[in-house]
Amino acid sequence: MLPEISKFLANPINIVVLGWLGIYLFFVFFVFFYKFFSLSSWIKKEERALETLLTSNMFPIDSSMKPCIEKSTVINKYSFDACIQAAKKKATNGLTFLSIVASTSPFIGLFGTVVGILTAFAGMQSVTTINMIAPAIADALIATAVGILAAVPAYTFHQILAKKVEDLLATLKMQRDVYLSK
Repeated sequence: MLPEISKFLANPINIVVLGWLGIYLFFVFFVFFYKFFSLSSWIKKEERALETLLTSNMFPIDSSMKPCIEKSTVINKYSFDACIQAAKKKATNGLTFLSIVASTSPFIGLFGTVVGILTAFAGMQSVTTINMIAPAIADALIATAVGILAAVPAYTFHQILAKKVEDLLATLKMQRDVYLSK
C-alpha cells in the first residue's frame, strides 16, 4: 500500500490537485459549522425578538431590526427592507465559497485524472499487457473521486445554509410586518 501511495504522489500534479482539494474540503467543513451555529443562534434571537414584539410592540435591544427604527426618521416598509437586505448580505457570507467549491471541485479532480491518464498512456510504450497499465489508470481516477468527495458536502452544506438564511429572512419579515401593522 505504501509503495503505491508514494508512486501516486511522485507526480507533482497529483500533489497539487489533492492538496487543493484537501484545502477546499477543510474550509467547506469550517465554513459550514461556523455558519450553521451562528445562523442557528441568530434565528433563535430573532424568534425571541418576534415574540417580544408580538406581546409588547417593542423590539428587544439585541434584535437586528432595532437599529432600523432607531436610526430612521421615517419608519416604513422600505426602511425595514434595507435592514433585511443588510441582514441577508451578512447571513449569506460564505455561501458563495461553498457554491464555488461544489462547482469547481469535480473539474479540479478531472484535471488530475486527465494528467494521470496521459502519464499512463505515455508509459504504455514499454508495457505489453493491460495488467501493467490498469493500476496507472486506477491511480488517475483517485483525483476525480477526491473532487467529488469535496463537491458533495459543499453542495449539501450550501443547501442547508441557504434554508437557514431563508428561515432567518422570513422571521425578519414577520417582525417588519408585525411592527408596521400596529
